[in-house]
Amino acid sequence: MVTAEKQISATHQEIIDNYLGLLAEYVKIPSVSAHTEDAYLIEAAEFTARRFREIGGTVEILTDNPRPLVFAEFKAATTVVNPKTILFYNHYDVQAAEPLNLWKHDPFTLVQENDKLIGRGVDDDKGNLIARLTALRLYLSDHGNLPVNIKFLVEGEEEVASEHLESYLAKYADKFANDLVVWESGTKTATGKLELIGGNKGVATFNFTAHSADHDLHSSLAAVVDSATWRLAQAIATLRDADGRVAVAGFYDNIVEPTDRELELVDALDDNTELLRKAYGLELPYLTDLSGRDLNRELLFQPALNIEAFHSGYEGDGVKTILPADAIAKFDVRLVPGMDPHDVVGKIHYHLINHGFGDIAVEFTLGEKGYRSDMSDPMIANIIETAKDVYGNDKLAVAPTSAGTGPMDMFHEHLNAPIVAFGIGYPDTLDHAPNENIRKVDYLQGIDYIYEIISSFR
Repeated sequence: MVTAEKQISATHQEIIDNYLGLLAEYVKIPSVSAHTEDAYLIEAAEFTARRFREIGGTVEILTDNPRPLVFAEFKAATTVVNPKTILFYNHYDVQAAEPLNLWKHDPFTLVQENDKLIGRGVDDDKGNLIARLTALRLYLSDHGNLPVNIKFLVEGEEEVASEHLESYLAKYADKFANDLVVWESGTKTATGKLELIGGNKGVATFNFTAHSADHDLHSSLAAVVDSATWRLAQAIATLRDADGRVAVAGFYDNIVEPTDRELELVDALDDNTELLRKAYGLELPYLTDLSGRDLNRELLFQPALNIEAFHSGYEGDGVKTILPADAIAKFDVRLVPGMDPHDVVGKIHYHLINHGFGDIAVEFTLGEKGYRSDMSDPMIANIIETAKDVYGNDKLAVAPTSAGTGPMDMFHEHLNAPIVAFGIGYPDTLDHAPNENIRKVDYLQGIDYIYEIISSFR
């Protein structure tokens, strides 16, 4: 392996050290997309573009929208007949660092502490991009040219739901055309296995609002007057059975059932029954009596309805005896392939009307469809086989989907290529939280893996 300490060349070490320095510069840019100030995002985009140009990439900064998208292309050698194309999807924006008092160090200063690198974006997603660039630079240093076309699509709005990404994908689909999309990041499991994920769930988010009077009333009227709080709580209670199954008519109708191959992959995953309980300090029982293989199937192949927040009445210190006139609840539904966000929220709205809660206002706020790659696709099969060489045959966790959400379906719709996700994270990476970090060993192993993926096309 190119980063192995016992056999690493001086040239390789110099390149790795140089790119670690560039990662520190990258982390230093507070490119927080949730903030209204775009100057740092533009700085990060330009920094990204320079990194591609300095190793020979053809680079464009696409400015159709205020936060630029950086596109880079590295062509295969002219001697390669009908070369394949890999598109790496990454992002240069990061989450806000607050609360700052919980960080051990300045969040925008990359700090090495023992075997860990700490800083905002060191995993999500600047570290992943720099690791991929390091591998590309190492390969070009060793071989001078490439056996495969390599493209990079690096956006600046991933942390704010990729607001303009679909417009870029639609407009520049020919430019982004590829045979495989490598997703922005990934992690290892608690048992040290590299996750290779071929899809994710979709999501629909929406709000319920109840209104019961012109203003809050004295709570002495509660004997005869209903409140928005009770009204909304009663409406919500109709949505789900005690075991977590959604009680909305037609909710499960359009689900695409997993294939035998997808079931086989999920059944080979670790049993997370006790791991989840311990990792999150769960104090309530699971919604289901399922465990092991069946629990994994439920988590990855079934949709779920969640209450994100419920606000009503007086929420300050002390007591205020009122009958609240307004109540609002925020929800998300994790969707599986076949489910359309607008259709699902529409069915939920009809459910309220049908159960006598037509006065509850329903507001759709966000939606993305779910997606699963064909994990037997030759390009993904090659990624899996190469991972065995780098990580070990028994150190892989291959799954057709994750329980989380991202714009994979959007990529597939416009680019029609299989997608696989992997990266340099581990269970305690703390993405989005204070003290975001990676282990240096995972970072170096990630470089080796990308290097070997490129080599596999020789």
